Amino acid sequence: MRQYGPGHPLVFNHIPKTAGTSLGAALAQALQPQVAVQGIDTSLFGGYDDVDAVRPSMRGYIFLSPDDLPADATLVAGHIAPGTTSVRYPGADHITVLRVPQVRLLSQWLHSRSVSELSLRHWGPAGDAFRAGWRPLRDYLQHRKIAPSLDNTITRFLAFPHPLLERTSFIEERDDDELLAAARDRLDAFAYVNVIENRGFIDELSGWLGAELPQTQLNERTSVPPRKRPDLAAELDPTTRELLDHRCRIDARLWAHVAGRVVPDKAPAALLAEAVDGAVERYAVMLQKPYDASVVRRVAERVYELRARLR
Repeated sequence: MRQYGPGHPLVFNHIPKTAGTSLGAALAQALQPQVAVQGIDTSLFGGYDDVDAVRPSMRGYIFLSPDDLPADATLVAGHIAPGTTSVRYPGADHITVLRVPQVRLLSQWLHSRSVSELSLRHWGPAGDAFRAGWRPLRDYLQHRKIAPSLDNTITRFLAFPHPLLERTSFIEERDDDELLAAARDRLDAFAYVNVIENRGFIDELSGWLGAELPQTQLNERTSVPPRKRPDLAAELDPTTRELLDHRCRIDARLWAHVAGRVVPDKAPAALLAEAVDGAVERYAVMLQKPYDASVVRRVAERVYELRARLR
């Protein structure tokens, strides 16, 4: 197994909604790190960035600069961009995994719809970034205050802190190629990269690491509260689907760059289309399942929802 010590950790730069929670847990189980770091940096902050309003219990997981990261880390796994971690740990091995961007974005929207006021009670005004997901999909995709989470998020995460990236603006098409090149250069410097559509990626990562990782599963949402369940077919009308593809246009090129290398027996375009169709079918089934929260949880969610309305 590769050896990771203080200041030279294994860094898993976790792109949101790419099965990273499960993968991070698998890495921790395999490595048994003495100092494990989890959290987020500012790479995907939008307009809801009032960090001072976040409860102290959560504030410690937000790293505003590379120097905020512990120097003695042995495993770093979080929504922390390589532009942050490579400054703090220049000798570390960086790894990441990509996901078909349209599926990643749909998963994020559905996840936001499952988040309740109870879950958001620690985040103050920053919780509005999740509440934005309670809007119809087309409105959500046009919500500028969370642009980094919607608009070519994979590219933004990898290219951060590129000067062309702004927190509350969508990327101009004239800047696509420059940002793609910046993200690709950063990605090509990683020690290990894969896509979750490659069914063998856990075995391949285990081989690279020199340690067997437990098989991981997608950290998919299993249910959504009835009041927030969308009609997925209606939400994905042709105009909205076109907008979804536009929000993923650079990411799709970046994903294809990796997929063509790690899944050489299938054309990236075919693999992408298959993944999107499969995800839509899977999510449609999920939205028909009974809500799986306990009675106590449901009561608490209702109480916090009523409090929010009164405010």
